[in-house]
Amino acid sequence: MYSLLEISNKIKGNLVGDPSLLIGGVEDISIAGPQHITFAFLPKYIPLLEKSKAGAYIVSDQSILQDKSGIVVSNPQTAMIEVLRLFEAHDTPINSPEKAYVHESVKLGKNVILSPFVSIGKNSIIGDNVILGPGVVIGSNCKIGKSSIVHANTVLYHDVILGDNVIVHAGTIIGSDGFGFHTEKNTHFKIPQIKGVRIGKNVEIGSKCTIDRGSVRHTLIDSNTKIDNQVHIAHNVHIMEGCLIAGGVFIAGSTVVEKFCVFAGKSDIGPHLHVGEKTILAARSLLLKSVKGDEMYAGNPARPIKEKQKRDAIFKRIEKLEKKIS
Repeated sequence: MYSLLEISNKIKGNLVGDPSLLIGGVEDISIAGPQHITFAFLPKYIPLLEKSKAGAYIVSDQSILQDKSGIVVSNPQTAMIEVLRLFEAHDTPINSPEKAYVHESVKLGKNVILSPFVSIGKNSIIGDNVILGPGVVIGSNCKIGKSSIVHANTVLYHDVILGDNVIVHAGTIIGSDGFGFHTEKNTHFKIPQIKGVRIGKNVEIGSKCTIDRGSVRHTLIDSNTKIDNQVHIAHNVHIMEGCLIAGGVFIAGSTVVEKFCVFAGKSDIGPHLHVGEKTILAARSLLLKSVKGDEMYAGNPARPIKEKQKRDAIFKRIEKLEKKIS
């Protein structure tokens, strides 16, 4: 538990109310109790404040609190992150090197956690303070940077490199063969996928993602990119720094995605495209042409959002006209 004063000092806010109030956790405003702190900085939460039983609130303006205890901050989103970190819980890793297979050529750093049934192939390098969850398989000639976490049942094929502070969630597969075939006279000839995967620092990859190895060049994911669950990234793709990729996104082979792009859920990007910096792709959109970036696109096929809205408006007017005629 933390006192309200301790939390206020942590997030550098202005405390209102009882500084000795003990807070045992964070809850949604609609179900929070007297030992909980909650967030009331969004307009939709303010009407709920009167009936809420929370012990304290994080707000952006003191007037929102009325007669309740809380902490006033100038940047509530950042404060929310700090408060959630205070109460964040993690599984305690189990270090069982005797139940792991580590090839004799592997170089292990300091304080590496090897959970049961971890397997590490020859000539791989595991950095300091790395945590490998149960059932993790690391192929040969891999490298995992310091303080990275690879969760349970993740597979890294051979020649995969993860930078420092990378998080890979459970069940993800990195470095499997890309889908490359040449068809001649009704026979499919497999194109060898001879390159690897290179992932930068501070990247987070969700659960059950697949990231294919390259055929003629490495598949690259640059630093500070964050990837949600069930994302597929095909061979030879290059995703540059700081991109946000939501769940269910598919990026086809040899596409280049520039810095700070945002792809919403279940959007698809075609092969051999160049996606410009700060492109935003709306949910369920299909991008089939290269775009310059710094704009939002939507639809199937994806178009600039203003153009799509105009087209939608025209279609609605045509539908109404058809109904009148009929």
